[in-house]
Amino acid sequence: MKLLPLALLLAAGVAAAQSFPSRPVRMVLGAPAGSTIDVVSRTLAERMADDLGQGVLVDNRPGAGGTIASQAVARASPDGYTLMVSGCSADAIVYWFVMNERPPMDPFKDFIPVGRLMRDHWVVAASPAVGATTLAELVALGKSKPGSLAYPVLGIGTGQHLQTERFARRVGVEATHVPYKESPISDLIAGRLAFTVVSSGGVAPLIKSGKLKGLAVLSPQRIAALPDVPTTAEMGYPDLTYNAGICLYAPGATPRPVVQRLNAALNAASATQNVRQRFAELGVEPVQGSPEDAARFVAELMAQVDELRRAVFGKAR
Repeated sequence: MKLLPLALLLAAGVAAAQSFPSRPVRMVLGAPAGSTIDVVSRTLAERMADDLGQGVLVDNRPGAGGTIASQAVARASPDGYTLMVSGCSADAIVYWFVMNERPPMDPFKDFIPVGRLMRDHWVVAASPAVGATTLAELVALGKSKPGSLAYPVLGIGTGQHLQTERFARRVGVEATHVPYKESPISDLIAGRLAFTVVSSGGVAPLIKSGKLKGLAVLSPQRIAALPDVPTTAEMGYPDLTYNAGICLYAPGATPRPVVQRLNAALNAASATQNVRQRFAELGVEPVQGSPEDAARFVAELMAQVDELRRAVFGKAR
């Protein structure tokens, strides 16, 4: 008799998956429209809708390092209809570990990874107005005028902030962060910001068009989207590599069959030709795999980010 409640729960989960989805699914993003994560999410959402037979809507809720979006999803009904798209290093949750002693969310309890949306390559890009055409020139400029190089931050403690701080410390430059709620690209192009360290998806088209200068990629090898941009290893910094990506999360108590159904739709979407072509234009790569694959990747990446967070802020998870 003690097994009855468990059996009922499993049966309820199977039934939920069989009828799922019966209405549109919503992806909540802690990033502004036009950002890499937004473009990637919308590209996949359109194809996922074909597989699920229901609309997949993208809901942008930028602000507070992504926690506005993540709290909305953590508090949502765990039925698969409200999902979160965030960095695989759980950027929004990282923010809370930096800013609060007792964060209101636990990335391993309040959320469950559905799957990885894509693998990205990170790039050091500079404004042409700065006058630096190589990484060495940017470093020399920064050292000659400490604090003069400004870079954008879409949330203190986010992965983008931490990686830029890591870069600046490694090359020996004192840089100044400037908080943004919306995309900082226009200010970067205009020269009001000096440089950024960001996913290639956000800057590859701008580098190709000459609006930004690609100085280095934080990958072991040059990337197909930016073949003329050298690696950090080529520029004398072999330990500055970084690859992460974007993941899809559901509330932690979401039934397993529903998570698996969403994962199947995500994998089907990422295998389509138009998704692969759009991702190639952005300089990112689709990733297929199970929820377990994504969970392992998130755990490994969070451990790496913990080390970086300790170095930058002196706080650990």
